[in-house]
Amino acid sequence: MSDISDDDLADNYGPTTPAPVHTKAAAASRARAGGASGKPVAGPSTKPQPKAAVSKKGVSKPTNAIELDDDDSEGVVFVEEAQTKKQRKSSEAEVVAMPGPTKGASKKAPVRGASAVNGTSKAAAAAAKGKARADPSPADGDAMEVEEDTAAQVDEEGSAEQPPPRSGVRGGSKQPLLRGKNTMTAAAASRLAKENQRLLRDMDRLRAELEQMRTNNKEREKLQERLEASFDEMIQRRTTDAEEIKNDVEARHKEEIQRKDSLIQELTGQLSKQSPSSSSQSWTLHFLTREAAEEEKRALRDENTRLKDVIKQHNAVIGAKDQQIADLKQEVDLTKKELQAEIERSNQLASRSATIPASVVPNGTKAVRGPANNLPVIKLYEDMTNVLVTSVQKEPSVDWPGIDEDVISCIYTYENKDENITFSLNFMLRNQFDRPENYSGKEALPKDKLVEKVKYIPRNLELERPDYVERLQFFKEPFMFARDQMTVFLKTLTDTVSGIFESEDGGDEPGGADEPIVVD
Repeated sequence: MSDISDDDLADNYGPTTPAPVHTKAAAASRARAGGASGKPVAGPSTKPQPKAAVSKKGVSKPTNAIELDDDDSEGVVFVEEAQTKKQRKSSEAEVVAMPGPTKGASKKAPVRGASAVNGTSKAAAAAAKGKARADPSPADGDAMEVEEDTAAQVDEEGSAEQPPPRSGVRGGSKQPLLRGKNTMTAAAASRLAKENQRLLRDMDRLRAELEQMRTNNKEREKLQERLEASFDEMIQRRTTDAEEIKNDVEARHKEEIQRKDSLIQELTGQLSKQSPSSSSQSWTLHFLTREAAEEEKRALRDENTRLKDVIKQHNAVIGAKDQQIADLKQEVDLTKKELQAEIERSNQLASRSATIPASVVPNGTKAVRGPANNLPVIKLYEDMTNVLVTSVQKEPSVDWPGIDEDVISCIYTYENKDENITFSLNFMLRNQFDRPENYSGKEALPKDKLVEKVKYIPRNLELERPDYVERLQFFKEPFMFARDQMTVFLKTLTDTVSGIFESEDGGDEPGGADEPIVVD
């Protein structure tokens, strides 16, 4: 056994030993050793490594070397590695994978023998050749050692694709590490994982599309069922509503045509059955032209218009007669009412004449009386004004709650003894209250701050003659005046009523110049 350990051979001598001279013999010896460390030697990544020579010129190939066939472009040479006395027994062997030669290259390469180093013999070098370090490849001169962790990762990731273990290696039980087509690297494993993820995503997408297609298929089936039901209904329905209406119209039209045809035939038969008259005069048909028919129609239209005008004239005359009759009836009614009023007035005067002296009785009815000592005063006012107060009433105010208003019923009498004319005007005077003119508020005011006014309301004008009523001017309608204008109201009333009868005699119209009053 040699004194050189496996570690010394693997590390190319320690730092305490001088570095050996790199000669061709030493390179051949390292090449013959193959993989001294028992690890696969990786060549350049761009091209396959040639098969390493395992013998030199004149030396036979070791018996423990196995060479693969030339057909495999990436073949492996298995070399049995001798164990040193420090680590293994002499009977054990280790298989080291070496890159095989490519196709077309020589199977053997001349290798020069390595000289003895540090006094060791050739036999010791040969004994330790299994543990020698792998020489650089002929391509670049440096061999790259394949790390154990990389090999382990390849084993873990691509265990499914590794080739079956080789058997038949002499004395060896270890599976050799192959660098061939089925070997998987980390990049290939990453690509394979990404490809698997992509396939999973595609599978999920296809499953979703399949589910969507199933849903769409169910909807299409439902739509097909509805369409089939509609189609069946349309087939069962023979005609539409429009077609039914059309058929009804055609049927009625045909019936009408048949009815007219039958009527024509019946009239034709009746005409043919009529016998001619006893005279020898022959019957002839007279046809009118369109112009003659239009002329006859125009004449009839004019006659109709003339008759309508005559009817209108007669209606106007009848209307005038009716109006005259109505006026006469109204005049008769007024005359009757006047007669009735005169009769009542005469009865009242006759009934009061027994209690009141004749010198005190005025020209009219006196409904309001007081104590006997007031009779001269009342008579004086009645004679001066010709106004008779028949009644006085108190009524609540409409605009001012809590205030009573006096309602006085009066009769003004006009009498002309020379012409025997007597005219009486019935009216009411209502005392009302109103706000002052310069007051704009809306709140209630006391009675002493309100302005007192008088409202004139005529009565029983329908009993008088219409021409007399028209001559009353504004006294035929209600109006309001201030209380302090009572004298003006009385004077205007006297002038207006007297003017009614004076105008008939050719006198001045009412509202003329007043006569001067002489005060003694």
